[in-house]
Amino acid sequence: MDGMARDGSVELLKYLHKRLHNHFRSLHEHRQALQPAAPVFALEHSLSSGDFELLLTAVRGAVGQGLDTLSRTWWLPFVVYAAEIGYEYVGDEYWPLFAQKTPGWESSPGWSVPTNRQRIKQWFKRFATDYGGAEPKGGFAANFNIIAWPITHAIMPADLQRQFAQLLFESSAVLTAELLSDPNALGACLASRTGGYSERFQIFCNNQSLLGQVAAAMLSGDDEDSPYLVRSTLTRLVDDLTNEGQSRTWLTRAKHSANLVRSSGFLPMKSSTGPANRGRPLAAATNPKLVLRLIDGGWRPSLELPDLTPLQARNDQVGQELRNCRPKIEGRRQPLPRGKLLYPGEVALSTWPRPESPIIQLERGSSAVNSLIADHCSITQGPWWVFRKQPGGLAVEVKGKFVRPGHEYCLVGRLDSEPPALPSAVEATVLAEGVHAFEVKIPEVISEVEIAKLAAAGLSVVTDVSIRPVGLVPGAWDGEGAVEWLAGEPALLAVRSSQATELCAVTIDGSLPIVLKWPATKPELIFALEDLAVGPHEVDVALLNVGAGATVASGSLAITICDPHTNLDDSTEGAGIRLFATPARPKLTELWDGGASLSIDGPLDTKAELMIALRDDAGNTLAQAHHSISLPFSDSAWERLADQELHKRKLLAVYDEAESCEVSVSRSGVGFASLVCERGFHPLRWVLAKRHNGGHEARLIDRTGRDDTQVLLFPVETPLTGERRDARRSIAVPANGGLLQATSGNVAAAIVLPPEPNRMRQRINDRPIIRYSDKSLSEMKRLIFSHHRWLHADAPADPFTRHQREQVLNTITTALVSLAAGNRWAHLERKRIPVGDRKPPDVLDEMRELVGQNPKQRAAAQQIASHLWQWADSPAALSGGFASAIRIIATASGIDDPHTAANFLLPLVTRPGSLASWDETERDQLLDCVLHSPALIRAARFAVLGTEDLREASHLPVIGGSR
Repeated sequence: MDGMARDGSVELLKYLHKRLHNHFRSLHEHRQALQPAAPVFALEHSLSSGDFELLLTAVRGAVGQGLDTLSRTWWLPFVVYAAEIGYEYVGDEYWPLFAQKTPGWESSPGWSVPTNRQRIKQWFKRFATDYGGAEPKGGFAANFNIIAWPITHAIMPADLQRQFAQLLFESSAVLTAELLSDPNALGACLASRTGGYSERFQIFCNNQSLLGQVAAAMLSGDDEDSPYLVRSTLTRLVDDLTNEGQSRTWLTRAKHSANLVRSSGFLPMKSSTGPANRGRPLAAATNPKLVLRLIDGGWRPSLELPDLTPLQARNDQVGQELRNCRPKIEGRRQPLPRGKLLYPGEVALSTWPRPESPIIQLERGSSAVNSLIADHCSITQGPWWVFRKQPGGLAVEVKGKFVRPGHEYCLVGRLDSEPPALPSAVEATVLAEGVHAFEVKIPEVISEVEIAKLAAAGLSVVTDVSIRPVGLVPGAWDGEGAVEWLAGEPALLAVRSSQATELCAVTIDGSLPIVLKWPATKPELIFALEDLAVGPHEVDVALLNVGAGATVASGSLAITICDPHTNLDDSTEGAGIRLFATPARPKLTELWDGGASLSIDGPLDTKAELMIALRDDAGNTLAQAHHSISLPFSDSAWERLADQELHKRKLLAVYDEAESCEVSVSRSGVGFASLVCERGFHPLRWVLAKRHNGGHEARLIDRTGRDDTQVLLFPVETPLTGERRDARRSIAVPANGGLLQATSGNVAAAIVLPPEPNRMRQRINDRPIIRYSDKSLSEMKRLIFSHHRWLHADAPADPFTRHQREQVLNTITTALVSLAAGNRWAHLERKRIPVGDRKPPDVLDEMRELVGQNPKQRAAAQQIASHLWQWADSPAALSGGFASAIRIIATASGIDDPHTAANFLLPLVTRPGSLASWDETERDQLLDCVLHSPALIRAARFAVLGTEDLREASHLPVIGGSR
C-alpha cells in the first residue's frame, strides 16, 4: 500500500512538473521578447484551484515519505509550493511557517533539514536558468540567501501590499509615459521614494527591477493584459490588495493617474530617468544652493542642503550611509551630525567652497557613495557668483550669472579676480575666507560700455525680454533664470518684451519649437507647459517679427520639476510643528537606550501633547504614554523626558514584544508631527522571555536559512571571553547577566542580558575583570572591538541591564587607557574606582603631573587644566580647545592635524568602540602614535575626567562619554 501511495505521489508530481514546464517555458519566451526582457515568477503558475490542491497534496505527500530521489526528479511543483508559502510570509520566520504548512518537514526519519533547504535554493536557481526566473537582489538577497528566493518569487508578500498601494498613490504625480513603459526606470523612481516606509518594505524595494515590473503591471489599464504578469496572478494580487478600503482607494487613484498619462500621449524627447540617459547627472534638485544672509553688517554664505533621496535609486547603500555617516561640507570646518542630509535645511559656511572640490562628502563613507554624491551635487563655477538681493537681508544666487537693469546684486568673487569697473560697485563685507564681495546697483538705463565691463567679469545683462513664473506659486524661484515646480503642477510662464513683436517660438530641451502668436497691443504672453518629466528642462524663447526677418529678442529659463516626496519625515516649511531626530529615522533600540535624541520646533511657549506608543508587528498598540510639553522642545528636554517615560512599568512590560515605537506631538490648531522607530528587520534577532524561577532565557530567531550559525556567551565577570552555546536551543541567562552574540556568515546579532534583580542588589558594586597582555596594536584593537560589541548590542529596557553594560564599558575603557598610558597612570585609574559607599579620592592634580615630563607635555597639561571650566558644558568647546592644547605634542608624535588627533583621542578615552568604524589604515596609524607617545592618551583622559568632575561639582548633566 505504501508503495502504491508513493508511486501515485510520484506520478502526480511528474504530471504537474511537465505541465508547469510547458507553461513556464512559453512564458519565458514571451518575456525574453520584451524590451527590456522581464523575468518569470513561480507564483505565475496559472494552475486552477483543483490542480493547485493536487500540487499541495503531492508535495506534502512526497515530504512526508522522505522526499526520495524519484520525487526530487520532478522539482517544479516544489518551487511553486515554496513560492506560495512566501506569499503568506509576514516577516517573522519563513521555515517555521513552511514546517507548519508541511507535515513531516522536520520530523521524518533520516531527514536533513539544512540539506533540503539548500535543495530548495538550488531548485530556484535552476528555475532562473531554465525559465528566466527572477533572481533576488540587494541587501535582502545578501543576508537571507535561501529564503530570498521563495519570497522574491512570491512577488508581493501579503503584509507589504498596503505599503505598495500607498507608494503607487504617493508617486502618481511623477508618472510619465516613459516611466510606465520601462519597468527598470519605474522601479528606480519608486525605490528612491521609500525613505519613510518600513525597513522590510525598503528591503523589498531594493530589488528595483522586481518593484518596477510589479508596479507597471498593477498600473496597467482595467481589463488589460500586462506583459509583466500573467492575468491570473495580476488579478489575485489586485483582489488581495483591494480587500482593505484604504489600499483600494490608493490603487484606484494611482491607476487613474497612470491612465491619464497614457491617454495624453505625451512622451518627452529628453528625460533624466530613461534608460538612454542613465549616465547623465540627475535632476538639478540634487544640487545644493548658495545663499547670502546679511548678519552684523556682513554677508554670511550658507548652503541649502539638497534632497538626496533620488540617489538611493542609483545605489542601495546611499540611504544607510546618509543615516550613519557624518556629512562633511566644503567650506565648513566641522562635520554635520549623522543623518542631517536626510532633512532639508541650511548650514552656515566659514570658508567659500571651492568648486573643484566635492561640496558634500560623507565622513568614512564608501568611495562608491561619495563618488555618486560628488557627481550629482555641485555648485556653480567662479570666478564670480551673482546674488540678487531680496527683502529681509537675503540674497539668492542667480545661476545664469546675468543681471537686469533696475535691480541690486551682491557679487562674490575669488580674491584674485578683478571686480567689474562700475561706478555703482561698492565693496562689501563677506563673512567667509577666500573671497571678496561687492554690492552693485544696476541702473535703469545701462550703456554699452557698462555691458562690456560686466561681460569681462563673465556676467551678462538681460534687457529686452524676461521670462517668469505666474499663477500657481512655484516651489522655488530665484527671481531670474531658475524656477522649480513640483511634479503634477503646470509650469505657467509669462514672457514680457519691451519691444513690439508678432510671434514667440518656445523650445523645450532642444526639441522642435512651438510657435505662439503674440497678443496684439499686449506687452506680455502667458502660456503653460504641462506633463514635464521630473528633472531639469531648458526653455528657450525667441521673439519674431515676420517683416524684420530676424529674431527681435531671446531669453531662456531653467525649469526643474521636482519629485514631491510626500513621505519625507520632515514637515514642509511653514508647518506648525516639526519633529527632528538624530540620527535620522532612529531604530527602536537606539531610542530606548539613549542612542538617539529628538527635538521639536513649534510656536514659542505653546503647550502640546506628546504621545509614545509601542506597537507589535501588526501595528496593534501594546501600550502608550502621554505627556504635556512646551514648545519648542530641545534634545536635552527629550533626554530628561525619556528617562521618565520610556522606563515606566507600563512601557517596560511590552518593550520586548514591540516591533515599533511612534513618537507623536500635536496641538489643535497648530499642527501634528510624528516619528516611527522600528526595531528593524534583521537576519538574526534575540528574544528574551522570563522563566518561572524569576530569571530569563534567550532564544535566537534565525532567518538566514544557514546551518553554520555560532553563538557565544560573554559573562559580565569576564566580558571579553566567549563561551560556546547551541544556537538552536533556548539559553538560560546567567544570574549576573552577560552578552550573547550570534554570527552567521557576514551578519551578527548581540544582546545584553539582564541580571536577576535580587542578585544585582547584592552585588551592585562588583566590577568585571579584564586582563590585558602586552602593550601592542593588536591588544588595543581587541579592546576597541570588545567595547564595540557591548556598546552596540541590543538591550532590554531594564535599568539593571543598563547598569551592567555601563560597568563593562567603563572597565574596558579603563583597561585600554591603562594599557597605553602605563603602570603609574593605571594606578590612578584604579584609585578612581568607587568601593562601597566610599567616595573615590580626587586625583586630577596627580593626573596633570603624569601627563608628561618634557616641557611641551607639561605645557599642554597646564593649558588643559586652565580651560576645564570653559569646556565643562560644551562638547564642541572641549574638542576645539583640546586640539589647540595638544597641537605641539601631536605634531611631535606624527599627527599633523591636531583636530584629527582630538577627534580620535577623545572617543578613544570615552567610547573606544565608536572607533571600530574608522578607516582601518588611519586608525592603526593613530593607535601606533598613541602607543609610542602615551602623553597623548593621558592628556585626553585628563581633559575628559576633569570636565566630568567639574560638571558633577556644578550639578550639570554629563555630556557624552563615560569614565
